[in-house]
Amino acid sequence: MPLKKVKQKTVVDQVMDQIKELIASGEYKPGDKIPTEMELAKDFGLGRSSIREAIKIFNYLGVLESRAAIGTIVRERSQISTEALTWSLLLGEDEFEEMVDLRGAIELRCILKIAQWVHDGDSRGQELITSLEEIVESMKSSAVKKDYQTISELDLNFHYHIIESGGNELFNSLYETLKSFLKEEVETTNLNYQNPDEIWQEHDKLLDAIKTGDKKVVLVEYEDHLKNILLHLNKK
Repeated sequence: MPLKKVKQKTVVDQVMDQIKELIASGEYKPGDKIPTEMELAKDFGLGRSSIREAIKIFNYLGVLESRAAIGTIVRERSQISTEALTWSLLLGEDEFEEMVDLRGAIELRCILKIAQWVHDGDSRGQELITSLEEIVESMKSSAVKKDYQTISELDLNFHYHIIESGGNELFNSLYETLKSFLKEEVETTNLNYQNPDEIWQEHDKLLDAIKTGDKKVVLVEYEDHLKNILLHLNKK
């Protein structure tokens, strides 16, 4: 295979790497003001235009915020834009299976936490169970009408409730970004079920596993659920 020429990073890329390193090292934390463009230009031995361009990109991504008469501030993690992930998914060639795996990695952590709540008698566990029971009942009613579109919306909502209840804002943000891509996957998967009753029954089985408060039971049932998704997703 012929070797490709090595491309040097642009000056802006190098400035971004330096700023990223300053933040990653803990030298600048959320809420801290970073040096001015003039100070950074002097420290890096560069012109201000490269510094300004790098800061603009970080502003767009939500990492930094430039405020008039104050300076440029490092933002909180919850304010980070999901645009980069969105465009990565749009421009990539990711298979639906990989998106299901990513969702599964996020959701499994949450569902195991919820199982622990149920085991411990934590009220948060029962509150989620009540919400999921309502969703499953709505899925059951929609299955009678063979309303696959509503079933799919409820399917996404079922899993969103689990992830949201986990209380991890980063997970919530990732799922919100993934949701628009997963919508097609969920609709495709559900249409491949010959009997729509099987869809709500699967979710009901997962809910029953959560109700046990046993992490091993939940893990086995959730893995079976993912296997069924992939099985129906790949049906022709």
